Amino acid sequence: MQEFEVSGNMTRRDALRVLGAATIAGRMAFGAEAAGKLSLKEKAKKNLKLGLMTHEYGLVPVEEVARRVKEAGCTGVVCRYQGFKDAPFDFAKPDWKAVDQIRSTFERKGIEIAGLFGYYNVVDPHEDKRKQGEAAMEVLLKNWKRFGSPIVSTETGTLNKESEWEGSPENDTEAAYVKCREAFKRLAGVAEKAGSVVAIEGYWRHVIGSAERAERLIKEVDSPALKITMDPCNYFRNEDIPQMQTVLKDIYKRIGRQTALAHAKDVKAAPNGSQTPAAGTGVLDYPLFLRLLAELDKPLWLILEHVKPDDVPRAKKYVEEQFEKI
Repeated sequence: MQEFEVSGNMTRRDALRVLGAATIAGRMAFGAEAAGKLSLKEKAKKNLKLGLMTHEYGLVPVEEVARRVKEAGCTGVVCRYQGFKDAPFDFAKPDWKAVDQIRSTFERKGIEIAGLFGYYNVVDPHEDKRKQGEAAMEVLLKNWKRFGSPIVSTETGTLNKESEWEGSPENDTEAAYVKCREAFKRLAGVAEKAGSVVAIEGYWRHVIGSAERAERLIKEVDSPALKITMDPCNYFRNEDIPQMQTVLKDIYKRIGRQTALAHAKDVKAAPNGSQTPAAGTGVLDYPLFLRLLAELDKPLWLILEHVKPDDVPRAKKYVEEQFEKI
């Protein structure tokens, strides 16, 4: 054994004890670091819970939706409260008995309300329709405790006069961005007072059509109540798909830390612009997508989207298999 000097009142035995402890601590630190790298898959499995959109089942009784979600093996939903046959709900005249019926049905089945469906066109050129959507959004934000979740998702809108899901040349203008930003400033102000969250879902055909614009919006609104519904598929244009990993990483670098909720679907190129079909039917790099979510190191709902009821088992199985590839 190599000799070394013992200083002060420390005996050689004490020094050996210190040296041994330091060696063990070093090995433990190295082991913990290695374990941390190896545990990303386990972090993903622990933190990411699969859920569904209630409206994917169509206009049917809430009991049937809850039953089918449970049978699919999911434990959470993003709830569209105005979408049940036996519990009609109107935001203009809230029926809280209907809300209680819907929420209690899911609770009885052990299904959590992971988020609220507040989608409307925030820059709708039709003023009456825009105001109606804004009023509904405010009902959700202000009464989130009754609805079951503080997270209210919405789109970022388009100036297209025919469809809220089609693009417009005006969407890319600074004027459209400012109009969108001011709308979210108002909503974020409502959410801050109520303790809720506005979770925006960008889309390449909308005003917030890139991660760069989403990053700018988050910075300029500057509110803890404005977050992201993370759906990277929405940001991919046809020309971005060949640079899959680079684009995915850039999206997370810009806005990943603001994620409040995530969507699980897919993306593929198409003649009229990229499409976002159900998970497992496109070319999204799922292992990387899940790894980037896992690196956020916090509990998140991962909501299956754009999936038909009969296709839920396949889509869910596909996503679960991707966890093993992280």
